[in-house]
Parts: sequence; structure tokens; C-alpha cells
Amino acid sequence: MFIHRIHLTLGGLFALFLSSCATNDTIQYEMEEWELSISSKGQITHITDKFSEEDHCPGQISSPVLSLKLDSSILMPAKAVISDNREIISFYFDHGIRADVRIMKKKRYITFELIAVSDDKNIDAVIWGPYAVNIRKSIGETIGIVQDDLFTLGLQALNLKTLGGYPWKDNDHLPQLDIFEQEDFNDLEKGKRGVLYSVEAAKPADYGSSLQAYTRNRKHDRIIANWQHDYYVAPAYDDGGIVGSKIALFGCPTDSTLAVIGQIEIAEGLPHPMINRAWVKTSPVINSSYLIMNFTEQNIEECLSYAKKSGFNYLYHGHPFESWGHFPLIRSQFPNGWDGMKTCVKKAEAEGIYIGTHTLTNFIHTTDSYVTPVPDRRLAKVGSSTIVRAIDNAATAVEIKSPLFFNQFKNNHLQSVVIGDEIIRYGTVTDSAPWILKDCTRG
Repeated sequence: MFIHRIHLTLGGLFALFLSSCATNDTIQYEMEEWELSISSKGQITHITDKFSEEDHCPGQISSPVLSLKLDSSILMPAKAVISDNREIISFYFDHGIRADVRIMKKKRYITFELIAVSDDKNIDAVIWGPYAVNIRKSIGETIGIVQDDLFTLGLQALNLKTLGGYPWKDNDHLPQLDIFEQEDFNDLEKGKRGVLYSVEAAKPADYGSSLQAYTRNRKHDRIIANWQHDYYVAPAYDDGGIVGSKIALFGCPTDSTLAVIGQIEIAEGLPHPMINRAWVKTSPVINSSYLIMNFTEQNIEECLSYAKKSGFNYLYHGHPFESWGHFPLIRSQFPNGWDGMKTCVKKAEAEGIYIGTHTLTNFIHTTDSYVTPVPDRRLAKVGSSTIVRAIDNAATAVEIKSPLFFNQFKNNHLQSVVIGDEIIRYGTVTDSAPWILKDCTRG
């Protein structure tokens, strides 16, 4: 739920040697199953599959190792200089910007990490790629792979602030189907977008496909279009900025793709979830069917018997919570609260059955204690303004300095503001100054 806020005064040969430069203008990195060449202009010029000896770079298409987003402009590197030990490449851009990238070559993949930038104040995002390739038989847009029958190329983001995809929009996602605007469909018809995904670590292109990732500069508040609001404050977030953005590129035979992704996860310290001692991506039980039945403390034995007779090992509750947010259990179903749920889980475990529940963790009910009686200060807010005149407990009109965030009604169904510890609902906003929230319902 999104609530507006008003400020009062609120303010081995496996050693994988780096080969010699093919020419003075390129440097070549050689992995076990593929090779990568980078030019003195900071472009990836060759990605060669050692099995077929095919170069998967499609001719004249630009593939910058690193590019920068400044406002609406994308800066490509003008020059790239490699260090003597060939582990640091310095990229030089217009506006006197220099970015240093550490390159680490592993057995089956190579990593790029931004370790320094001369001045990031005006940099909105650092972009890895897009890396153009001529493969397009199968494209995994979320996981970041492109493959044909014999060979796979992939890109993996290696930390939380590095996102697979491209900063098409300031809200870090493409339009979702349920809030698609007509112009987005028009773009699809014109071929401007090939997919309807919120992540495009890999995407189709006329020449084949591309791989890309980026890190947003979140050091400062940004006003963006988001959630059908033209103006929405994306607050500053201390994630260390763009320095530390890191990716891995890999190439391998197609039948080894999952194994290589697993190796990267383990070697780079990424989450590598297991179930029954098997990695979830290869676990034979990960796609098991389950029985949906609203079990309770009272009927758990009956539900378990149905699951066993039907051959299910998973029993799933579709609606066990009184509200979303803190997720208290429905008392009539679980009079002993979470201890009662725990008892159900143990009874299921004894029968070799696993328990699951349905949650929507991005949503909060207005009846949840995050909202009432005192709103949590961490609730997401569209924006804020300053109160112009003092109000008392009975006031039903509130004069504010700016209506910018408050007269957006397209996705503002609750029409609520927060003043201190009070949520106030308002009806309308005046069409001209003085800007007044009218018909307020207090408390």
C-alpha cells in the first residue's frame, strides 16, 4: 500500500593463461571453452566458441564492456587502457570520466568489477553491455543466457545492486502486463520491444540476442514515474553506489549450462539453495505437484489423509492469514497461533508431507498493524509536501505548499496522507493555489 506523507516541519593446463594480444588494438582472454577479445576502444570484438571456432560477435554491432548513463544520454568508452598485469582496464569517457574495472579470469568464466570511478555525481547508472551475440535459438531473459544446440553464452549479476537487464526506465522494470499502457503495446507492434518481462538480462535482437546488466546510482533521492504515478520519490539508498557493480560472463557447451551456473554461484558466494541435498535447479522434486486444501488445527489429520491417498507429498494452504504485513494467522483456524501451525507442520512431517502457505509479501492490508492504529514510518510513500497553515484535530482541509504528488489519482485509490502518526484521507485537491486537500477524514 502506498501512502502519501506530508512534512510538518519535516523536513593446468587449467591455469588458463592470458594469451598475447592478437594485435596492438586488442587483448584476448582465453578460458577453457571460449575466448574473449577487447579492443582499445573498450569494445568486445570477439567471443569465440573453441568447439566450433565460431565467432559469436555479429560484425559491426557495438558491444561496450562498460557504458554510462547520464540523464538521457548513454556514454560509450572512447579509450581503454590495460594495466601491466592485465587485471585492470581503465575506460575513458567524455566529460573527463574514468572508470577502472578489475578483470578476473576463471576456468569457465570471467568477471568484471567496477572498482573506481573518477566522479559519479552525475552518473545515473553503469551499464555492462549490451553484449551483442549472434545466438538466439533459446533465450533465458531472467537467468541471462542465450544458447543454440551446441553452445551457451551467459551473464550473471554477482551482487544485489547489480541487476540483470537494461535501465530502460527509471523505475527499474519494464511495464508489467497488468499495468501496460497503450503506448507500450504500440512499441511492441513496432518491434521496439521483443518481450514483456521485468528483467532482460538476455533479450532477442535483429542480429541474434544481447546480454546486459546495470547498477543504478542510488546515492540521491530521485523523482521518477512509477506505479502509474508521474511523480514518485525513489529515496536514496546506501548500497555503496555504482562502485562494486560486478558481473560474470561465461561460455560452455549447452548441456553444461546449469552446471556452470551452479559453479559460479558457489565460487562467487551467491545464494545456492538446496532441497534434499540437491541444488534446487536440478532437484527432481522441485516441480512436484501439491494439494491445495485449507488445513486447520482441527482438520489437519483429515487433510493429510487426503494428501496421502492422492499421492501428494506437499499440502498447501491458500489463505491462512488475517492480514498481510505481519501475517497473523486466522484465529478460528489456528486458535494457538503459530504454535498451532507448528503442530500441523510436525504432524505432516511425521507422514512424510511438507506444508506450504500462500503469501503476498509486497502488499499490506490497511487493517494490519503496520498501518493502524499508528502507521509504521517505513511504509512506502509517493512523495511529500509542507503544511502551509497549522491545523487542529477537527480540521477537514489541509493547505499544502505543492500538489505535485497529491493530485495523481490514477493509482491512488485510498487518497491518504500521513501527518505525524495520523493517516488522513482526502477527497480532492484544489485546481489552483492555494493548494488545499479538501474533504478530509481524520484519523
